[in-house]
Amino acid sequence: MKWYKLPDTVKQSTQPIQVCKVGGQRICLIQDQGKWYATSSKCPHAGGDLGSGWCENGQLICPRHRQRFDLQTGKGAAEQYNAIRTFNLEEREDGLYVELPVTLLQKLRDQL
Repeated sequence: MKWYKLPDTVKQSTQPIQVCKVGGQRICLIQDQGKWYATSSKCPHAGGDLGSGWCENGQLICPRHRQRFDLQTGKGAAEQYNAIRTFNLEEREDGLYVELPVTLLQKLRDQL
């Protein structure tokens, strides 16, 4: 796992859901009720773009088939039997940071 600083534009944006490429990975950044969350950007049900979704009652809703995911845990609604990945976020003095797994490509580059 590795911490990445998010672009300053993320915090400055008025959009509640943003998609950002960080550390070679595409993630969803969500601000809901004053708190930030980071999740995977694709719905596991049918690959819907979660960046085009919306939030209700602490859940991220996929725009394609209305699948619901808890923003804190990533767990889908009980009848869905699926989940999205969530990532740790930290607000530091110089901005927002997200902790992401290191990809195989990044590991290979580090060995060169």
